[in-house]
Amino acid sequence: MTKIYFQTKNLHLDNGEIVPGTVMCAPGEALEVYPKEGKTDAIVLHDNVHIALGRVDPHVHFRESYIPTRDEFEADPFDGKGNYDETVTAIRAANSAYDVFRGTLAALKGGVWCVAAMGNTPWSPKGYTRWLKTCELYWQKSSGMIEIHVIPRADPNVPPIVIPGIHRQEDKDFASTFGGKGLSNEERRRMYFMHRGQRMSYHNDQPRSDETLADFARRTNPKQHMIHHLYFDGETVLACQRETIALAREAGLESLLTRHIPSGAALRMVIDERKKGGLQLPAEIGLDYLYFNRDMLERRATSMINYRRPALPSEQDQEELMEVLKVLARRRDPLTFIASDHAPHTRKAKEFKNGLPGSPGTRILEHSNQIHMNLIHNHGFTHQDIDWLTSITPAHYVAQYRDFPFLIGTMQTGAMANLIIFDPDEPYRADEWMLRQQLADPDYHTAYRDEKLRGRVLFTVVDGIVYDVKDVPVSIN
Repeated sequence: MTKIYFQTKNLHLDNGEIVPGTVMCAPGEALEVYPKEGKTDAIVLHDNVHIALGRVDPHVHFRESYIPTRDEFEADPFDGKGNYDETVTAIRAANSAYDVFRGTLAALKGGVWCVAAMGNTPWSPKGYTRWLKTCELYWQKSSGMIEIHVIPRADPNVPPIVIPGIHRQEDKDFASTFGGKGLSNEERRRMYFMHRGQRMSYHNDQPRSDETLADFARRTNPKQHMIHHLYFDGETVLACQRETIALAREAGLESLLTRHIPSGAALRMVIDERKKGGLQLPAEIGLDYLYFNRDMLERRATSMINYRRPALPSEQDQEELMEVLKVLARRRDPLTFIASDHAPHTRKAKEFKNGLPGSPGTRILEHSNQIHMNLIHNHGFTHQDIDWLTSITPAHYVAQYRDFPFLIGTMQTGAMANLIIFDPDEPYRADEWMLRQQLADPDYHTAYRDEKLRGRVLFTVVDGIVYDVKDVPVSIN
């Protein structure tokens, strides 16, 4: 069976209406939509099941790195002066912790058809050749089950990727990230000026300028699970955003994307900066920040695997973030969207060493739908809001940097068949043991394991290929 028809009472249209309808999906073929029309051979979905545009996540970390040959390593103009054998050993150790295949399965479980993967890997995708090698690796390792766009890494010694007749790329500034800074202020400025007229994104989690994390821990002696949340308070985020936006304006960038925005104040700053003109300022809202807040940590046994950089917001900051986000969604703002910042660090990587915590972030991609449904059930968001913030806007954003066979981010005949088919109300508890099997991830753990969530993805459709994702994702056409 190549063509599959799904009939539902809840088809999400572009204008926000939810109507009865049928869709046709076939591998590599354009979507066909039949509002109010049934098909005799259609799979008739339960009355409560919805069909919406598949989700796009423009911020995931799949961690896997391309392994260069010795000749590639020695010929590389950027990092080819170290020890090849030591470099390859480090890459293989990092690759063993998480890989593209596991990330692909997680995306399909979450109803996600397209991701943008971050380039903070040991042999990072900086410069055209290394970026292309990474793209090819990710396509191969995903078996083409989902669409993956690799985000190049900005470097002060590497010119931006600009290919005549092909989309410009958006380099990511990892120098703004605590723990990955590694650049002097002069080098970072040079990197931005090298990108004049180009596009960049950045993390808004620089450390405090007047005190290290270790000094802070010695001075305040906080509870272990609160160190990051107290050190990376709201002001550190605002200071980083203020500094980086000013630098981007001075350097003459065309666009600067602020990633994983954690609070209402941080989002308002970006919105206010947009009014000044002269610099496009897209805004990415971190998905974790729309569920957990700092005040919830004391009541969670998962606190030690749930710290973030930037810190989780206070309950008040989180409420403001949600309210501003709803307003932007209902204005159909084209520059604001949600992303998971799926950061699948191992438990070992999160352990404390010398009194300080390790890698932050959470496994969350496979729970995306449940967190979206929490926004609907408990925080006043509508399905229309979620479609705009997680399917339409991020799809159009990624489409600036690569081509697709058909239109994306639209529910209409002739568009690319990328869909999520889900029950928004079914109770859900994250079963770590089961997810280890389903995601081929022996180290799987989640900060959401004790949360009472709702929502279940039944099928994820990618370019017409229908994946049954109730267990291990498997194509059925």
